[in-house]
Amino acid sequence: MESNAVVIADSTGVILFWSVGAEKAFGYSAAAAVGRTLDLIVPAEYREAHWNGFRRAMASGAAPLEGRLNPFPVRQADGTVAAIPGKLTLVRRAKGQVIAAMVVFE
Repeated sequence: MESNAVVIADSTGVILFWSVGAEKAFGYSAAAAVGRTLDLIVPAEYREAHWNGFRRAMASGAAPLEGRLNPFPVRQADGTVAAIPGKLTLVRRAKGQVIAAMVVFE
């Protein structure tokens, strides 16, 4: 049984969780990914837009991509860039404050 790639990053973009599926999909071990920023997998040409959207989502508590299957450009360990479908979920405290972002890649 294949497992989905799941990546969770805190509100500053530091990777907190990296699933076995993410290891297989992106080529980085959990030990190599956890504690690093999402720049690990965000291709350089997309970083400015990514971080602008990420910071806006963390501050506002809303993201246009949330809850829908979207193609996310991802740089794999071998340098390959691919658009991988994934679903973004903002992780919130009980009072609505966003504390993390999670993408489940299919």
